[in-house]
Amino acid sequence: MCQICDDLHETIRIEHPYQYYSIVEQIKTMLQEGILVLTEGNCDFSLIDRNKTFPHDVPYHVFKCANCECRFGLCVEAYHGRGGSWEVIHN
Repeated sequence: MCQICDDLHETIRIEHPYQYYSIVEQIKTMLQEGILVLTEGNCDFSLIDRNKTFPHDVPYHVFKCANCECRFGLCVEAYHGRGGSWEVIHN
């Protein structure tokens, strides 16, 4: 953990699709700014858009802080658009 990613360490339970899309939009901004780096996923993160269908049944992506390499996971159950989370990945 570092000062750059300190605010990202809160676990967020996704209860509604708008929460997921809001997080995706924030992450896309952080990717563009070089704060986060996408390290893995089961679908193309750039295709996730609130105006399109989900590109996978259970989209899952892992990101790391570009500074300290702390890892974060984002997933959601696409059928309902909820039942997922944003959280720190502890190894």
